[in-house]
Amino acid sequence: MKKIILFSLYLIPVVLLIRFVANFSINVPIDDEWRLAPLFEKIAQGNVTFNDFWALHSNHRIVFPKIIISLLAFASRWNINYQLCLSIGLAGLTFIAAYKLSSMQAKNGENLWHLANILSCILVFSLVQHENWLWGFQLAWFLVNFCFVAAIYALVSNHKLLPNIKISVAAVFCFIASFSLAQGLLSWLVALPAVVALEGKKLHKKIRLILWMLLFVATCAVYSIDYHPSRKASIISLLNKPLVVIDYFLSLLGSPIVRLPGISAFVGLVIFASFGFFVWHFGKILSTDLGLGGDGQDAHPTIDLGLRHQALPWLSIGLFSVLSSLFITAGRAEFGAVQAIESSRYTTNSILLLIALVQLGQLFIGETKAFFKFNYKWIYRGVLSLLIGIIIVNSQKAIAQTSSALIYKQGAQDCLQLMNYLEPSEFFNKSPESCLRVLSKKTWLVREGAAILDKFGWRKFAKNVDFIAESQKVYGYLDKPQISDKSLAVNKKAAGWAVLPEQKQQPNIVLLSVGDKQSFFANAYVNLDSPDIAKILQSQLYNNARWAVDLSDRDWPIAQTEIKAWVYNPVDNQFVQLRGG
Repeated sequence: MKKIILFSLYLIPVVLLIRFVANFSINVPIDDEWRLAPLFEKIAQGNVTFNDFWALHSNHRIVFPKIIISLLAFASRWNINYQLCLSIGLAGLTFIAAYKLSSMQAKNGENLWHLANILSCILVFSLVQHENWLWGFQLAWFLVNFCFVAAIYALVSNHKLLPNIKISVAAVFCFIASFSLAQGLLSWLVALPAVVALEGKKLHKKIRLILWMLLFVATCAVYSIDYHPSRKASIISLLNKPLVVIDYFLSLLGSPIVRLPGISAFVGLVIFASFGFFVWHFGKILSTDLGLGGDGQDAHPTIDLGLRHQALPWLSIGLFSVLSSLFITAGRAEFGAVQAIESSRYTTNSILLLIALVQLGQLFIGETKAFFKFNYKWIYRGVLSLLIGIIIVNSQKAIAQTSSALIYKQGAQDCLQLMNYLEPSEFFNKSPESCLRVLSKKTWLVREGAAILDKFGWRKFAKNVDFIAESQKVYGYLDKPQISDKSLAVNKKAAGWAVLPEQKQQPNIVLLSVGDKQSFFANAYVNLDSPDIAKILQSQLYNNARWAVDLSDRDWPIAQTEIKAWVYNPVDNQFVQLRGG
């Protein structure tokens, strides 16, 4: 019964994550994914070259993510859900590797050990990373985390493998991490203590160390070939704003716990200071542990065994998270700490530090004298219980935030399907209410990518759609536009309500046209409260049937005042005009 209960506790975070992704994932490419469409076209045409995979993406060489996503795209007709499933799988493998590392250390009470690992599981699958869980392109983050943790496990595991084989396996993982995200290069440096700690004579240790450093230098040299990043961080300008840099860095570390300006930085400071204490505490042992006796064998074999299989991997994992956060800070600090707090994708990196602290705290209790151990255990349980509660609260906030953004992603999915009828208007290209800009701020990239997907037949785009100006059924109304004169610019507010009668799935967007044109220059989201409509039509499906959108004089494609509003009926492949106006 105890095993069943424990298994259930470990399984709950995974099940909740899968349900979260199933409910909120939208099968549509977002932002950077659109840059991969030309790569797919070259692969399909048979003229792809290694340079297409080697080319920089921002400041990163994402060779392995490009290969993986390309394989998944051609296997699934670019179903983004395949990438999301792989992200979950990589997170699962990361936790398994972390669990194996924890299993090699002495247990300070089985219940305490399981509590630490259950919290680690909750952190790995935490919904606070919601942006990465729902964005297929971000599988690179999970890939790098897995590769690094797997490399550390390969180096410190109890498996009776020759040290050279362990180093070879770890080097492969570090190589994959290096060419998945730029911070993957840090894995070589952070794994150095684990390489040195491998058993063997003094000469063998030196040879391994030299070989590892040569592999790191060679990887960096290859990485730098034709390296011309599109966006360069100015180190000098960052040094002129040390408080901004520190605020960003600490906020980044504290973001998995709290997302409030100032408070997040304070929590990050506590996390960083705690890790610094453990580095100092175990570092004293580490410096002795990595020393060599006069006979060429390891000095202090008892300490060596304890550290190698206990503190060392968690110090490496924590340091990797800290250095990666510094790396991110160097490239993003100019945007301010708010960006670190609001971008949940960075928490996938910061969470590794929290996991390391949880495991190091357990080891610290194990080394504490018996007089203090009892009190420390209760403090440790209290802190871990508090963290679990915080993660649960943050997960609820993530669900609420994702739920509120779902209508916009669904509207963007509809927008992509109707791409052939969307004009390259000022509204679609620049308005914050444009459904195209949800897919990417660079709308031209979406249009080019959509043309490629249409050529492959990977997406179903609406074609030969009938325009129904008058329908027997009521699909909604367009109210008379409200016009106001502000700063010599004419601003119009189009509003109304829209439904798909006798259909369970209701419209996500309304499309606006001018005159008799059978194309659209703007959109509006159907997401405003409409209890009156639901009451009149006697269905709760119409509780959010109202829509509204602000239009400036720049949004009008021609000097006409007649606008029409339409909804798309996918069942009959029709655009149906709303009444009124």
